[in-house]
Amino acid sequence: MNDRNLVDLQYLQEILENFSKATGLHVAIVNKNGESFGLFDTVERCAFCRYIRSKPSGVAKCRASYKQATQEASKWEEPYFFRCRAGMVIWAVPISLRGISLGSIICSQVLLWKPDKFFYQELRELNPEVNDFAEMERLAGQLDVVAPARFQAAADVLYVTVNQLMKRDLLVLEKVETYKIQQRIRKELEDRKRQQDPAARQGNDYAAYLQRERSFLRYIRLGDKAMAEKNLHTLLTQLFVKTTGEQAIIKLRISELATMASRAAVEGGAEAETVMVLLDTFNEKINECQRMEEFFFHMKNLVMVFLNRSAPLEDKRHHGLVGEARSFILEHYSQSIKIDDVAAQLFISPSHLSRLFRQELNCTVNDYITRVRVEQAVELMKKPELSVAQVSQAVGFQSQSYFAKVFAKYIGVAPLVYRNSLS
Repeated sequence: MNDRNLVDLQYLQEILENFSKATGLHVAIVNKNGESFGLFDTVERCAFCRYIRSKPSGVAKCRASYKQATQEASKWEEPYFFRCRAGMVIWAVPISLRGISLGSIICSQVLLWKPDKFFYQELRELNPEVNDFAEMERLAGQLDVVAPARFQAAADVLYVTVNQLMKRDLLVLEKVETYKIQQRIRKELEDRKRQQDPAARQGNDYAAYLQRERSFLRYIRLGDKAMAEKNLHTLLTQLFVKTTGEQAIIKLRISELATMASRAAVEGGAEAETVMVLLDTFNEKINECQRMEEFFFHMKNLVMVFLNRSAPLEDKRHHGLVGEARSFILEHYSQSIKIDDVAAQLFISPSHLSRLFRQELNCTVNDYITRVRVEQAVELMKKPELSVAQVSQAVGFQSQSYFAKVFAKYIGVAPLVYRNSLS
């Protein structure tokens, strides 16, 4: 289920329309990029705003202000007050679900003080594209002046209202997710009952679980949300079946998995301090859980937050270039590629690409290439028909001895030792 679809925008719009009528303030819902997707007819933009937005760069200035305000409100998780690029006082109330920012509510078209000559001087500096300063100043002088305490109170009312709406949606989400978990487990049990061979039914379940666990952590490190989520679903079902639903064991294994996932998220580019705080909060939540489905729900929630806070976040600066570089590496890791090859593919300098990787992934391009190769080697090791030498060559290493050295550095054991542990 898409988180955005959970948010009842029609209900939220009704709330904001009533708020707008009661306060006389203009209200808009904007996404993370500052783009409006909810404007209301109850209170239109003031004449000053309409005048500024009619200029060539007016709408772009508004959007940039809204985007910055949304980011700050999400960061601090509270209403954020600021002056827009046209000089007006505005505030943003964050809209987030499961720790993921969806956008904000922008409220504006007032002043907190009576305009003076310094205000008008700054207004001219902020809006150099305006030719008729007299008209701009006349319209600014018509803006309502609202006491800061009243403005703060209005912000607090909206913040509480939005929070309650998000909590309601989280309850809906949890019910949907726990139902899905129950259905998956029931299907898995039915499939196993249909198997004829008792030995095949038992199989080597725990070995399969550990193998799936390695894949799951690998996808977290690489930032592959779809595959990480898919592997997590299978992992949780296998865990339930293997433990026959024993909650104490499930809780222990879930805690272990969460700790390993947190480390994988940090290796994938998430901020260590943030990840540790999220992990502590998760552990507090599962200590209060009474049902197995609750353990699973909170585990999935934690992983999704990890992935949204790690390297491939949509709103990270230069994400497009880094994403293209990552895709190129994933497609060509088996070849003899270097940073120059990746940079040439993107038509940027190697030094610029190196800076981007440092900023976004906290590693060098060569480190990332090596990480991908080792992760792919781990998968190929599961194929007994391939020798260590063949695996080494398949993932782009020219020297088997160098491959063994790098593999041991990342995995902790030599390739041959790892291969023997799988049998």
